[in-house]
Parts: sequence; C-alpha cells; structure tokens
Amino acid sequence: MEKGKIELCAVLTASNYLLISAGTISAVQHLFRFTKRKKWKIKGISGPSSESLYFSKKWLGGEKDQITGRRNFSIYETKRNLKYNEDDKLFSIRNVGDNEWPRARLWAMQFALESTPQLNRTAIVNMAKNMMRTDNLFFLQKRGFGSCGMVGFGRQTKNYKVINLVYIPIEERRKKYAQKMIFRIVELAHLKYQKKCLLFSDYTGDKNLYEKVGFHSKIEYCERMFF
Repeated sequence: MEKGKIELCAVLTASNYLLISAGTISAVQHLFRFTKRKKWKIKGISGPSSESLYFSKKWLGGEKDQITGRRNFSIYETKRNLKYNEDDKLFSIRNVGDNEWPRARLWAMQFALESTPQLNRTAIVNMAKNMMRTDNLFFLQKRGFGSCGMVGFGRQTKNYKVINLVYIPIEERRKKYAQKMIFRIVELAHLKYQKKCLLFSDYTGDKNLYEKVGFHSKIEYCERMFF
C-alpha cells in the first residue's frame, strides 16, 4: 500500500502457489522481498502475465520457469447485453440435484481428463459437488431432448460470478450447445444476481467461443511452475 492506495494483492494458496493481482513493478519487488524474508516455500505463481513473469525471474535468479508447468489464460468479462438466436428458446438451464449427480459426476471426471494438462479428477469432482450443494451447478436442457451440457459458478465477488466447468459431452459437440449454455448462465447471473460474469480460457485458436458470444478479453493471465 502506498499513500493509502492498494498497489498489489497476493495470497499463498493451499497448493503453495502465490496468487497475485495486477499491480506495479515496485509492489511486486516489495512482495518478492517479503516472501524471501518470510522464507515461504512457493511452488509457483499465478497472476497477470507481466507481473507473474517479473516475480518468477526474481525468484529463480534470472532462470526461466518450467515450460511444462506453464499455463496461459485469457480472462474474459461479459458485456451488458448478449444477443440471443430465436432457437435459443428451446434451451434452458436447471440446477443439478441429487438425482442428476451421477451424470454430473461423470461429466466432471471427463472435464478433468480432457483438460490440458489433465486435472485431478477427485479435486474436480469435489468442486462440482460443492457447486451442486450451493445451487451453483447446472445442466443445459433442450426441450424434448434432455441434458446436453454442464456449467456452473465456481466462485463470486461483489460484482461478478465466475463461470467454471463448461462441459459438453463428445457426442453433443459441434451443435453450438456451449454457446447456448453460456448465454443462459450469463442471463441467470444478470437477472437473478445482478452480476456480470468472468471466466478463464486457455484456448488460443482464432475463433474463441467466448468472443463469439460477446465476451471481451479483460487481461492475459499466466500460471508458472517453479519446481
């Protein structure tokens, strides 16, 4: 903090990754000195690309972080209004409950397996169950068809809901179901909670789903592994 203004926020997570916000380079330098003084054992850092790169170089004495443990993301934010297609009226989202849990559990496991790199299946299933218990896990429903996708809110801030677990089963892909599902959950966040949405995406191709439906890139984010 400088002159009463917060310059940077940071927290050491349960996985011993340092999670940092956007901030000034001088604040990152101060954070580096603080962590060294406290002798924190840090496995890596997550945060905006430039800030995380600067801290990483300082921590590793000028050496590069491990490429195999590096993940780049874009953080996307919703605009106020997303445009709906006429056939979107055939679709809705509903809460996942105990009766739907077996399918949600299977899809959560597939989500973990298909991630690059693969995620811990137990951790993802536990996260999905916690989302279900707090009424934050949903299925996309198509009238006369049934469930064709899963999505949820992983966490929230004062102004935002953070979208997570966006999953369409293999047999239902290439039908624009993900687009329709995102429309619906953004609508829910706006109408029920009066909040906008954020989400993380590591997709680097030309036609990002979230840009197509009206999100805009807010910041480039990177997770870097030290050891």
